[in-house]
Amino acid sequence: MTATPTCAADITAQWLRAAAPELAGVESVTAERLGEGVGMMTELYRLTLKYREGASGPRSLVVKQPAAIEALRDVANAYGLYEREVLFYRDLAQTISLRAPRCYIATFDPETCAFALVMEDLSETTLGDQVAGLTPEQVTVAVDQVGDLHARWWDRPELKALEDKVQSFGTPPYADFSARHAAGWEVFDAWLEGRVSPDLRRAGARMCTELDRIAEDMAKPPRTLCHGDFRADNLMFVTRPGAAPGLTCVDWQLAMQARGPFDIGYMMGGSVNADVRRELEQPLLKGYHDKLRRSGVENYSFEECLHDYRRALLITLTYMSQSGAAADLSQPRTEALYDHTVKRIDAAIHDHGLMEFVA
Repeated sequence: MTATPTCAADITAQWLRAAAPELAGVESVTAERLGEGVGMMTELYRLTLKYREGASGPRSLVVKQPAAIEALRDVANAYGLYEREVLFYRDLAQTISLRAPRCYIATFDPETCAFALVMEDLSETTLGDQVAGLTPEQVTVAVDQVGDLHARWWDRPELKALEDKVQSFGTPPYADFSARHAAGWEVFDAWLEGRVSPDLRRAGARMCTELDRIAEDMAKPPRTLCHGDFRADNLMFVTRPGAAPGLTCVDWQLAMQARGPFDIGYMMGGSVNADVRRELEQPLLKGYHDKLRRSGVENYSFEECLHDYRRALLITLTYMSQSGAAADLSQPRTEALYDHTVKRIDAAIHDHGLMEFVA
């Protein structure tokens, strides 16, 4: 394959033709930036394609590339996020029940850490909005479909063979969480002043020393395959009249092996307004646990499921802290995303007594 482009301007018709047989007829390409303030660690562009006479193919695609902000790229590279997502689309995307976008090109340069994922354009779906918060209908669909993924992979022996591509939470690259959290906490904590309660800030400070222990507990068997970044801005919902509820998940760079409620707590803690979460979390979590039991999961009580869910609510804070310390929080949409998310986590800390995990 030809060299991995480092930015959208480097994506040419010639590169597309060489990289993907399905795009052999592309004659020209133009790129338009998408969703400023949506992707935390990456940049997104829509590619509009024109074909030579007689050739056919998708008229538009979306390309995902490294973040423009160097500090965000440093965080992503520390966790190997870009390479991990390329490996996911190459080797795993077609084997799981939770739908991912069709990927035409997945390339990573280990020397420069440049990557490019050229994927189908999902503009006909409805993107979840982390600023507004997921609707009750969207939350219900998301829990149902991620539950299918978790049930399929729950404690399966095949997980062992995936450890070179999808590691367990609490192990490299998901290790040294406490130190990584601590590295950015002072900066993020200063931004939090006046936005959240003292309890959230105390929890964040305590996580500087306690997070590794929490992460290791979250990775203890039984494990399953988790999306790992199951938040509103990564969820695309089918909304066509008469169509069955559907979900396509993007951003698989944090795919991991962990206890299944990790995905649900992460979504509920950061992407669902507190009033909606309070109304839906218990019935949806019971439905999720029932799905696991119907699929043959044993020796995993609802009480244990709820305990894992509560831990995940708290762990969401470090995702905001580590990325937020490096993000451009002067960008309005980015600022709003972090502001709404930490306030939802704050509410969950009080509703669920989450300080017990960092006491």
